Amino acid sequence: MGTSLWIVPNEQDAERLKTLMRRTRQNERADFPSSYPAFHPHVTLASFPSASTSTSAPSTAAIRAALDSALHGADNPLPNPRPRPIQIAFESLELGTHFFRSVYIAAAPTPALRALHGAVHAGLGVAPRTPAFPHLSLCYVGDADAEERGRFWGEVRVRVRGGCEHGGGDGEGGRVSIWCGEEGGWVAGFEAGEVWVVECDGPVEGWTVLDKISIV
Repeated sequence: MGTSLWIVPNEQDAERLKTLMRRTRQNERADFPSSYPAFHPHVTLASFPSASTSTSAPSTAAIRAALDSALHGADNPLPNPRPRPIQIAFESLELGTHFFRSVYIAAAPTPALRALHGAVHAGLGVAPRTPAFPHLSLCYVGDADAEERGRFWGEVRVRVRGGCEHGGGDGEGGRVSIWCGEEGGWVAGFEAGEVWVVECDGPVEGWTVLDKISIV
């Protein structure tokens, strides 16, 4: 898959979302060994070839420079360019058909997020490869277990209130909150103070965090 830039929740929100991700279909997961790998909750900002597979892959220094320019540079296209967390607001719960988009939360494509997305890709000199941007996946399910996607979505759907509860990606807008249990409560989005650089080659649980870049 290559290298990806992840917008990650703060530690508290990450744990709340992990609770939801782990406990949904918890008792059935042993029956599906090719599905449900563990991964950190995130919104993928960019993806490109990794240094291990391409000589043209951007270095960590180049990634840092592109992100810094996108967020804080003189030509910054973003509103309110002073350092501040990235705001992610949940818009709908979606049922997908791809391993990496099996069941996911579609986030609001705010002007700030769209501008950041475009500026980072321009700074890196790479074309966008971020389907359904911005979104946060709740599980990865293989095609052999495709029916599990609907079951997982169904279990999460009853925890959703407000906005859109599509499962079809019709994009009508709105906002949703998701119940993450007594410990996590209702979650309607998160603030991100870091972007992680992650090498996403090989099995999901073997992915490696190469760098953690503070943006505040």
